[in-house]
Amino acid sequence: ARASEEGRAQPPGLLSLLFDTSAMGERVKYGSLAGLAPATKGEPTAAGTSKTVVVPMSEETMAAKRKHDDMMKKFNIEMRARTIAAPTNDKDVKLQLRAFEEPNCLFGEGPAERRDRLKNILAKMEVEKGVSANEMVAASMLATQAQQQADEGRSKEVFYTEGTEELKAARIWIANYSLPRTGARLGAHKRKQGALSAYIEKKTSKMKESEAAKSDAAMQAEDTPLTGEEEVDQEHTIFMDKAGRYRAMELGSSQIGDVRPISGACFSPDGASLATCSWSGIAKIWSIPDCMEKYQLIGHAERLTDVKFSPQFNSSMMGTTDGATVGVATASADMRVKLWSANDMTDMHTLEGHTARLGRIDFHPSGRFLGTASFDRTWRLWDLETQKSVICQEGHSRGIYNIKFQKDGALVATTGLDAVCRVWDLRTGRSIITLQGHVKQVLGMDFCPSGVRLATGSDDNTVRIWDLRRRKVQNILPAHPNLVSSVKYSSCGDFLFTASYDRTVKVWNLLNHTCITTLAGHDEKVMCVDVSPEDTTIVTTSYDRTFKLWTPGNY
Repeated sequence: ARASEEGRAQPPGLLSLLFDTSAMGERVKYGSLAGLAPATKGEPTAAGTSKTVVVPMSEETMAAKRKHDDMMKKFNIEMRARTIAAPTNDKDVKLQLRAFEEPNCLFGEGPAERRDRLKNILAKMEVEKGVSANEMVAASMLATQAQQQADEGRSKEVFYTEGTEELKAARIWIANYSLPRTGARLGAHKRKQGALSAYIEKKTSKMKESEAAKSDAAMQAEDTPLTGEEEVDQEHTIFMDKAGRYRAMELGSSQIGDVRPISGACFSPDGASLATCSWSGIAKIWSIPDCMEKYQLIGHAERLTDVKFSPQFNSSMMGTTDGATVGVATASADMRVKLWSANDMTDMHTLEGHTARLGRIDFHPSGRFLGTASFDRTWRLWDLETQKSVICQEGHSRGIYNIKFQKDGALVATTGLDAVCRVWDLRTGRSIITLQGHVKQVLGMDFCPSGVRLATGSDDNTVRIWDLRRRKVQNILPAHPNLVSSVKYSSCGDFLFTASYDRTVKVWNLLNHTCITTLAGHDEKVMCVDVSPEDTTIVTTSYDRTFKLWTPGNY
């Protein structure tokens, strides 16, 4: 049996095919079977001709081969990246990355790392596509230059939207209203500046001559009052008195204003009334200083964001039967503004047009116009005589939160979540000043009564005082350890009140930029601060649903 098995014919195995020296004409091929015609079983082979035998490679061998190819490709890319002449200017590098549809900046990436990334991209494209990197850079630079020239050509074109007759009439009216007030303000400022210069010169000469110990007659001659000296002394006395009173400021009263947080408050022009608004959608009118509720303004469907008295409002109008005039305006997250009559606080009209929730609002000093800021990235100017929007202005890249008019009525400033403050000229419609410096959203803002400075409070915990004449920041106050929600100037412009989410309000002396006192009493973040016209009372509203009245104390 064993012999018979050994004598049985065995089929030729793989090893016999590989190492059979007798078949010198046969060749062995390793690799894929693709592309080779299958041999027909039993097909005769001519003598002296070669025959190809294909041996498939294992999965491990194929994986090793792919890994080797990838490593060689990476090596070639790195070798080519070292020799590519990429732009050295960081601006050009960013333009090249943008042309290749790559992000022009990554987190934590510097100019050197960005240039290396561009070189790697060029080397990879050259290895994979076979296109010269220098040709790609040259073509991209030419395309970029052509695009820049086209953009420059378009930027030189005058772009405008034709305005309506109502807008033209409003601009003319505002110009006629503001120019006399601006002239009077500048004239008063020059007169005070001249009196102050003469006062300083006299005091300086008096000190020099007193050191020389002159005669009594000369000293008496020095005491002759100069023009405007009494006014300078009086202003200095008022300033020192206010500084002492603010330093001794104390809590006068505290009142629960609503069942939800109170988002805003505003004193009436005569200081006898106070308006508050809350997230419950209800605004209330209070008498001052007894804090007695007089009216409730109900009409909005969402939380209220701001409330303002008209400059023409007087507390004596309430309860009369005179013709209905606008007394109060309220803004809400329902994208609407409501106007309330001054005599009985009834709903007069609703202003609609914004497409997102509203922020702060403000009356024009004339009382004829109303400005509104919205999270739809626009601010509007409404003519209250016609209840129509005469201006719908864009300009911010994110939502607009606050809006304020200058005392003269010629300028308006807007701030928003893009950390930028813009100043607009209402007479021409142009953005004349762009104030950049805050690193987070700007929420609080107020014009100085002199009209030449602007204060802004931001989420970066700082307050910046801007000089509008020089168009740059005058001083930076590290005001609070938390978000600054509201800022307000005193009537004289020498003091600034700042409210913050750190539950405090601070009083600042702007002559030396120091904090006089800190008002602490709220249990939650302070959302708004306002000052009465005579600087006799300060109101603060808070997330704790209360508003507090602070009165200057005796010193």
